[in-house]
Amino acid sequence: MQWRRAVAGLVVAVGVVGLFVYGVGWDEVVENVRAAHPAALAAAAVAGIGMLALRGLLVKRLLTPVEGAAGGTGFATAYLTGYFARSALPWGRSTGTPVMAYLLASNSDSEFEDNLAVVAAAEGFNLVGSLAVAVLGIAVYATAAGGSLDTLSTGIAVAGGGGLLAAGVVLVVFNRGVARTASYEFAVRCETAVGTLPWLSRAEGVVTDRIDGFFDTLGAIQASRETLVAAFGIAVASWVFNAIPLYLGLLALGVDVPLALVFVCAPLASFGGIVPLPGGSGGIEVVLASLLVATAGVPADVGTAGAILYRLSTYWLHFAIGGCVAVLVSLFGTTLDGITER
Repeated sequence: MQWRRAVAGLVVAVGVVGLFVYGVGWDEVVENVRAAHPAALAAAAVAGIGMLALRGLLVKRLLTPVEGAAGGTGFATAYLTGYFARSALPWGRSTGTPVMAYLLASNSDSEFEDNLAVVAAAEGFNLVGSLAVAVLGIAVYATAAGGSLDTLSTGIAVAGGGGLLAAGVVLVVFNRGVARTASYEFAVRCETAVGTLPWLSRAEGVVTDRIDGFFDTLGAIQASRETLVAAFGIAVASWVFNAIPLYLGLLALGVDVPLALVFVCAPLASFGGIVPLPGGSGGIEVVLASLLVATAGVPADVGTAGAILYRLSTYWLHFAIGGCVAVLVSLFGTTLDGITER
């Protein structure tokens, strides 16, 4: 049933993108995509793979305080399979988080709640990293020749709204006071209510112990300044590698835009991912193409083609890599023992 839902969501996502391209001008967009320079597209794909590797490195770095955490091939297969689930499921950033945590826990001697805390923290760092790159891009573009005041104002407004969202996420994830107390009290009430039902076995402390483990892991991450600095640096680097495919994709179309501009557009376009479709498909393409038209002054068909190429070298490439690993895992196991033995 989950596979059917995922496939249905992907079909809808592709259909939405197709409708967007049709609305802009199917023939014009397809012609631009076909005329794209292969070498630039290959370079964009390499940068996209680098972004995926950095996202994995971020999770691996945050796993440092977790005892018995996954490592080696086990970590790589669990992470890539979880990333595939994140890419294939609607609202993947939220629905894919527990799936990845479950896979990391199943492939190690660590607990689910510890891995859940790590993956949630990684999402928080990625969000903050995207805003840091966007703000840096705005500052550089505004001071360089061609940076208009209107563009700067729009970028600051969007980044400011995203900054408030990021602040809220960080507070929820890392605050060990209000969030922990509220979660604990809610779990106690649920356990008490379940314990009154005669046909259910009473398991006091099961949920509350997991909540304690979740926040203890967050506390261990927060207590290590070295881990925080390293995680932030990796998150920023991953977003730099996220933006480079957009720059190379536009170069493949013969459009030379300031590098600082793609550092603004790529992170801000990610907020289009709030649409309930796998990978935020449809929303991200529309937002990104609109940003390119508004800031770089490119025609709508070229901006749309650039958005499509960008997504092919990032989201769809990651989807293909994670999907291949997920198939291998389903055939040979989480550590790919069947392949290793052969």
